[in-house]
Amino acid sequence: MSNKKIRKIIHWGLLLIVILYIFTGFGITKNRIIGPITFEILSKPLSQQLHTYLIYPLVIFLYLHIVITLKKRKEGDKS
Repeated sequence: MSNKKIRKIIHWGLLLIVILYIFTGFGITKNRIIGPITFEILSKPLSQQLHTYLIYPLVIFLYLHIVITLKKRKEGDKS
């Protein structure tokens, strides 16, 4: 797999995780709005649980994103 494809997967994965993290946060604080939008699938307890578990992939993908971005920037400075 090429570096460009790996970077795309990490960047899009991070974007998806951040969107889910924000959405589940709203599911905790604004559950009367998010509940009907998700047909009551995303309840307040489920939002809390998902929000708690999403911190791990968020930290991992954020770290990978930073490392890849700094590595690419450093390679760009050499040329």
